Amino acid sequence: MFLVLFLLPLAWGLITLAQGRATPVAPHCDGLQLGADGEETPSRMRRGFTCYIDYSLDGRSAGTRTYDQQKYAQERERSRYYLHGTLYIAYGTAGLVVLASAGGLPHTIRRRLPHPRRPTPATRP
Repeated sequence: MFLVLFLLPLAWGLITLAQGRATPVAPHCDGLQLGADGEETPSRMRRGFTCYIDYSLDGRSAGTRTYDQQKYAQERERSRYYLHGTLYIAYGTAGLVVLASAGGLPHTIRRRLPHPRRPTPATRP
């Protein structure tokens, strides 16, 4: 039971790190993107372009971002994924180490771990 409390965050941390790795490096606009001339452009975002964030079909937008602002927002998003993934992995690993040292691992896993050698009568001081 306790094993799940640490394996799930460990797995979630790996998934979160993968999400950070999948975040695009080049600025990408998910909403409506307008070029420097004010026309809608489906190509990749370039300097002078404007991105309308959370653009909906009824014409409303939560705000706009320039090329540099979009690039900075994606860098922050990527670093947030890396931070959270690292924290989840650290929590899961630390919990598994504590659980293993306390002998709280299930018998099936404990049998596979190397056991410390007990002194024999010939090796005792």
